[in-house]
Amino acid sequence: MKEHSRTIMIQPQGGCAVTAMGPRCPSPVLSGADEQIRLVMASLRQVVDSGAGRSIVDLQLVKSLRIEGGEAELTVSFAPHCGPAMALAEQAFQTLRRALPDTDIYVRHAE
Repeated sequence: MKEHSRTIMIQPQGGCAVTAMGPRCPSPVLSGADEQIRLVMASLRQVVDSGAGRSIVDLQLVKSLRIEGGEAELTVSFAPHCGPAMALAEQAFQTLRRALPDTDIYVRHAE
């Protein structure tokens, strides 16, 4: 099996907003094959904020998810330096790697 390079890209974008982790995104922008999007969103429910006891999906912290052309880009609404944000971003990255093994993965923080 061909080994693909996987990179996590974190772009800091200011401080915390509305909630402790960031603004809520009740309707994330989803782009890609429906079945693949459903699988990945279900997988992201395993990325749990230990302080809140709920997943980043349930907390509405997923701003967008795009899966196409051998790449997956997840944008989360929380800033990288707020509380356990870096650990959550890393968990999200590892979750996407397991769900999409032959895909380049990018996790970004929303502006």
